[in-house]
Amino acid sequence: MLAQCVMAEGVVKQYAAVVKPVVEFCLNNDINIFQMPCPESQCASGGLGRAPHGKVWYERNGLRKTSKDIAEGQIAYMQRLRSAGMQILAVIGVEFSPACAVTYLNKGRAIVRDEGIYVEELKTKMSAEGFEVPFIGINARWTKRMAKDLESLLKPPAEEPQMSLLDLPEHAR
Repeated sequence: MLAQCVMAEGVVKQYAAVVKPVVEFCLNNDINIFQMPCPESQCASGGLGRAPHGKVWYERNGLRKTSKDIAEGQIAYMQRLRSAGMQILAVIGVEFSPACAVTYLNKGRAIVRDEGIYVEELKTKMSAEGFEVPFIGINARWTKRMAKDLESLLKPPAEEPQMSLLDLPEHAR
């Protein structure tokens, strides 16, 4: 599941740019891409062509409610995907976004460890519904880190040690 600005950054900013390595990674590994709505563009105080604002401003101006509503819709969609036998590999957000940052926010003159409002809401709802899915934060300037994080998605989870017959309790043999 991808934040909208990964595939359609022109909706969010005045320039169009796709974080090409993410899309190429998905295509090269036969991974379906599901684009999530942009909370900032759907927020009543946001919208298309909006001026950039930080997390605090959006917190005061309705992004929390918009994010909760979008997260509920995404959870319903994820449940349908899971019911159809599909695995959700990861949620990919965009660092420094007041809505979709996974690890880092820009606080004017400082970069701080923090999550965007939508990521907070989505994580809360996913946890409540039993979804254990990694969140990956990307940034177009961090191509090596981005590639490493994406590649980690392809590694199988650590398997539990297999039991041999000798390890089974006597009554189970």
